[in-house]
Parts: sequence; C-alpha cells; structure tokens
Amino acid sequence: MNNDVLLEVKDLKVYYPVKTKSLIPRKAWVKAVDGVSFQVRRKEAFGIVGESGCGKSTTGHAIVGLLKATAGDILYEGESLVNSKGALSRERAKKLQIIFQDPYSSLDSRFTVGRCIREPLDVHKIGTREERNARVEELMREVGLNHEQITRYPHEFSGGQRQRIGIARALALNPGLIICDEPVSALDVSIQAQILNLMQELKEKHGLTYIFISHNLSVVHHLCDRIAVMYLGNVVEIADKKQLFEDPRHPYTKALLDAIPVPDPERVTMSGELEGDVPSPLNPPSGCCFHTRCKFATERCGREKPALAEVEPGHQVACHLCAGKTN
Repeated sequence: MNNDVLLEVKDLKVYYPVKTKSLIPRKAWVKAVDGVSFQVRRKEAFGIVGESGCGKSTTGHAIVGLLKATAGDILYEGESLVNSKGALSRERAKKLQIIFQDPYSSLDSRFTVGRCIREPLDVHKIGTREERNARVEELMREVGLNHEQITRYPHEFSGGQRQRIGIARALALNPGLIICDEPVSALDVSIQAQILNLMQELKEKHGLTYIFISHNLSVVHHLCDRIAVMYLGNVVEIADKKQLFEDPRHPYTKALLDAIPVPDPERVTMSGELEGDVPSPLNPPSGCCFHTRCKFATERCGREKPALAEVEPGHQVACHLCAGKTN
C-alpha cells in the first residue's frame, strides 16, 4: 500500500435484507452500496457526491463502523477494519470520527456542551479529569465558541453553533480521518460558508484528512481536492477537482454539472436534463447502473458492467464509451 494513502476502500458492498410480499417468500436485498472502491490520501479532502439515495452516506457510515459491510474491505494505514471487534473497534473510534448532517439530533439534549465534547475523552479514559476539561476549553476556542458557554445545553445554541460543537467533538481524540456527512446541508447559506471556512482552517492547522459527503457540487468544489461521483451505489468517476469540473467524462457527471444553477440564459449545457427516474436499489439494472437514463447507452452497456478505469493520470471513469480514450 502506498505510504501516501491513508484509507483504501476495496469493492465495498452494503446490502440491507428486506421482506417480500410475494406468495413465494424469497430473500431480497437493497443494494445501497454495490462494489465501491477508492483511496484517500493523507491530508486531503476527498469529496463524495451524488443524488439522494446514491449510497454516499452509507459508504461513510460503513467506514466508521456504524454500518456493517456485507462484502469488501476497508484498509486504514494498511490494516483491515472490516469485522473488527473488541479492542480494535475502540482503536477504530480513535482514528476515525464523523460529523453528522443534523446538528440538532446528533447532540444529546441531556448533556451540557462541555460533556458532549468531553464524552470521547471519557469513554477512552484519556488524561485526568482536569486535562479533559482543559482540552474541552481548548477545542471550544478552536471552533469559535466561548468557554463560558461550556455549561449550557444544546437547545440554547443556534444550528451553526451546534455544528461547531459537533466539529469540536470530532476533533477531541485527534483522529487521522474525519467523515463529514453533509455537515452544512441543514444550515443557512451564510452559516454554511462560515462552517466550511472553519473546516478548511482546521484542516490546514492540524493536517486533517476529510471524506466530505455532499449532494452540493458547489460546496464540494470549495473544500475538496479530489472528488468521487456516485450513482445507485456505484462510483462512476473519480478525478481531481479541476479535472472533474473542466473535463467531466461520465454522462452522469456531466448531467450533475449541468444542473448547477448559473445566472446566464445563453449558457449551453453539455448533456441536457436527465430523463427517467433513478432505478430502485432493490432491483438495480444489469450492466452499467446508469444505462437506463443515458442517451449514449449501447447494447453492451445493458449487458456488461464497466470497470472503474484510468482514462488519464488521476482520472478514473466507469463507462464503456470512455474505455480506451485518453483525451
């Protein structure tokens, strides 16, 4: 494994069993994540984007151990995290942390802010009580909160302040990787900018590594270095931010970029609007997961699933039309 790679996800699958109402009972599965692979480098912000229901949050939750992987592997510094138990699970919690989407429900309303931030330190028994309290005050200052607010409860704070508390809690154990699960989608636009700038400052100050999950391409463009595009549980394209926005290769990526509002009535789009609905992950299409909505689809697309292949250095695409093309 490359020393520059902090995390590697290999053919990750997360399936949910469901009950069928047919006369003949059978086992059915919702394929939320269906063979995802990517690498995250040290000290980078790696973005995962896609429509709601594409599996991006499920991928993040599987990485931190909130969901069990059905198949595949997750390597952190070359060590497998899949099916880890006992002490290894506690070590995973120290190395991998998560900032949740909803700043209202992700904090325990019974705890003071100080206790919410200190809880990871208490669970892992790090330092004396005085050292933990000093660490909490230090974290509150770092995220822009007054240490005098330490005895207040979450309901006494605004949404942006609560997300700052969530960020402080994620930083408490000095993790190597932080999963950011749409951390600004529930906030007002002006507050979103403040939180994104704070996360960028903390990344540079502490050398943090982020996996930033979002459906908003503009937000991902602001913060991330590389971006993976997901559709129906599959990664369809991975590229550096500049490559992805200036030279998208996959038809779905082009459609996502076309959907970004631009105040120019004369702008010419690259691929037009998407037609049809997203297929059900309970019964995904054969072959390429996107072929039912792709105007360029061929017979091969419906029969054979394309592999994620490099079309130019650092740019990977899962599309038969792009296979073998280097420009």
